[in-house]
Amino acid sequence: MDEKVIRNPEFVHMYRAQIFPDEDADQRIQTIRDACVKYRFQNVILMFNAEEFNVGHITKEELKPWIEVILKAKKVFADAGISLSLNPWIEIGHLDRGRKLKPGQHFQTMVDRFGNQCEMVACPLDEEWQKYYLDLMTYYVQTVQPSILWIEDDFRLHNHAPLDWGGCFCPHHMEAYQKKLGKKESREEFVHALEQEEPSPERKVWLDVSHDTMLSLAEKIGDRVRSLGLKTSVGLMSSASWNHAMEARHWQELHQALSPDGVMIDRIHLPAYTDCGPKSYLSNFTMISMANRAMLGDKAIIYPEFENGIFNHYDKDTKFAKFELEAALALGIDGCTYSISEFTGNGPSLELGYFQAISSLNPYLDAVKKLHFLPSQMRGIVIPIDEDTVYHRHVGGFLSLTPDDYSIANYFASLGFSYRYSLEKEFHHEIIALKGQNAWNFTDQQLRDLFRDNFVYVDGEAAKILEMRGLSSLIHAKSVTKIGAYHADDTLEMVPELHGVPHYKVSAQEAAGEFYQIEYEPDAKILSRLYNAVMKETGNGVAVGEHFYVNPYRFNASVHLDQYDELRRVLLREEVLKHMVSPLVYSDEIGIYSYLYEQEDQDCLLFTNATYNTIDKLSFYAKNLEFSSIDVVEHDGSIHSVSFVRDGDKVTVDSPLTYLSTTTLILRR
Repeated sequence: MDEKVIRNPEFVHMYRAQIFPDEDADQRIQTIRDACVKYRFQNVILMFNAEEFNVGHITKEELKPWIEVILKAKKVFADAGISLSLNPWIEIGHLDRGRKLKPGQHFQTMVDRFGNQCEMVACPLDEEWQKYYLDLMTYYVQTVQPSILWIEDDFRLHNHAPLDWGGCFCPHHMEAYQKKLGKKESREEFVHALEQEEPSPERKVWLDVSHDTMLSLAEKIGDRVRSLGLKTSVGLMSSASWNHAMEARHWQELHQALSPDGVMIDRIHLPAYTDCGPKSYLSNFTMISMANRAMLGDKAIIYPEFENGIFNHYDKDTKFAKFELEAALALGIDGCTYSISEFTGNGPSLELGYFQAISSLNPYLDAVKKLHFLPSQMRGIVIPIDEDTVYHRHVGGFLSLTPDDYSIANYFASLGFSYRYSLEKEFHHEIIALKGQNAWNFTDQQLRDLFRDNFVYVDGEAAKILEMRGLSSLIHAKSVTKIGAYHADDTLEMVPELHGVPHYKVSAQEAAGEFYQIEYEPDAKILSRLYNAVMKETGNGVAVGEHFYVNPYRFNASVHLDQYDELRRVLLREEVLKHMVSPLVYSDEIGIYSYLYEQEDQDCLLFTNATYNTIDKLSFYAKNLEFSSIDVVEHDGSIHSVSFVRDGDKVTVDSPLTYLSTTTLILRR
């Protein structure tokens, strides 16, 4: 493997581009080379057969002109000290977009659960397509010998227009389902059974076969690249975790199968193809990018994908671009890949300013990279997740199987709490967020242990699941009844006093989520109560005990924004700070995202500002953290001691946190 790309002590910038094989190709090569030298981009990822130039499953003859240009570019780049990676645009194909199979291509194409069939997107189980793909891959990898071969995110069984979303139900797959099921069922019968609320044999078979389909293909890709005896690694572009959960993807297993050299490289999706509000962006970043990172583990090398969907300043300006790149440091990345120029092959488009903006961050990126953040170092509220969650969900309807387990992470993160995702099932002396259907991912005994040894945040849906399983005593509940989001009663939630305001009220209507009426044993402490429109008490709000905190709503943190109301924020903050015995950082301001990394002789903090304010002096709560001094990593790359005041757990640092930016602190023990 090219050590300059993978083990470079500097932050590695990888420019994704496409050079169409025409009379302008030489000029394009030179302009890319010049821009990369000037702005310190150490690797170029050359695509072919991409987007507007995509002709479907390209033949070797059609590919040869592309390869000739790529080889010419590789030499020019190498002379300038720039390495080259290769990014074929499709494996099975993203979507038809009017393209069809070529003469002689008799591939089985994908079929959705309603029987609709693609005209170009190939079923990854089809042996004729596999032979075509592996032979073509052998040709371009052997010829180009790239440092990294990137597998695109069409390496999936969902999101293949014009199909309805999710899964393949072609004759190959139906035969595999029937064989594993041990009986013949029509496609309609099979789909009906897997859509049932209770997990069925058909659902298990569908997930097992989907998992095996992609894992088997990954093994064949890894084996073929390994057989060539080259120094080429294989990287994978990945998208939303909840979509891949519908294929029972096991992230590390899949990467190990793809890797010809034992190195796992992932191009995690940064979820902003265009400008969006910073809070909205970090919501998706928490639920997608950070969840993927946790599943990949410490050993994976991460070069996330910075993507412009449309290449102009209206859709993404340079200030937001810098914010997106700084925010990605929370992933513990070695560098980044960039789609910052038109895929139509115009070259670097320096007039847009993206190269300049990215380059201006180099000192800061280099300094933070040297701190070597890893998922296992993260501390804070524990968000348990499970790669097999779709096997366990008790919901009816195909699309309802898609998990929403990750949204609770965004709730805690956007309230200012440090957090960590975990694939584990056993915890001790932690605060655990148990949301909704995620409760089915634990056995009864694991749940008993969870509540015995930890302080557990429970939402309304999880409370109902505990009751269904005969475990409602864990939250001292007598009964749990789903009321829903639309109701005449339970319209207001109230506490006796807050911020000096008597009878402080917030809405309990649909923007708070689906409400669950919970009756408790006398020993549960009720912190808030529900009322109807004429202020008659109708039920219980937040309840706490020695080992639990129950918020009686099922909500999505990106939609049910009443959950951010001051009453709910303060109740949660006070109980978390009271019960947390593990390290935690809390920013005390909604929209300041806090990341805590516990290292051998220091703790590192990264704060990301998604608010519209610049904070002159950063303040936060440092719970169960001991330190004698604080260093700040400045954006010029320098690291120096900064003065601070500590009052109990509250710390105020003489360092700003500017709008759309980050601050990195090192707490010296």
